[in-house]
Formats: sequence, C-alpha cells, structure tokens
Amino acid sequence: MPRRAMTVERDIPLYLVGHIVHREVIACGEELERVIVRKTGSHFYNVSVRTKPVRRELKEKTPAEAGGDKRGKAVAGGAA
Repeated sequence: MPRRAMTVERDIPLYLVGHIVHREVIACGEELERVIVRKTGSHFYNVSVRTKPVRRELKEKTPAEAGGDKRGKAVAGGAA
C-alpha cells in the first residue's frame, strides 16, 4: 500500500496546533506516524502530519450481518 503524503499546514497560531493534528487524524482515519511542529516567526508554526494505515484484523460476519435474521425474512416474504 502506498504511503500517504505528509500534510503541511503553514502559519498556524499555537492555540490551533492541537486542533490541526486532531482534524488530520479524523480525516484520514489512521494512526499518527509523525508530527513535526516548527516555529516560523512571531507566534506562528508550520505543522506537518504523517499518518500510517491502522492494522485491522479481519473477522467473519455473523449470520445476522451476513443476511439478516430468519424472522425478518419470513415477515418480509409475506409468510405468516
């Protein structure tokens, strides 16, 4: 799987740095790999965020998830 490009936000005030990191993680739905915060001048910072895919285990679907329960099928089919 290819890596995502690093996201760079420029000239962010200090009080918004945490919000920028949170927004990037929510937008990507992934784990943080690296966060770099560099002071640019006055009270502004450049924020670079890199994420990596989350390793997830595959699990089998339960019968209810696969096709619904049998009671729901009988009612939907018109059999009473």
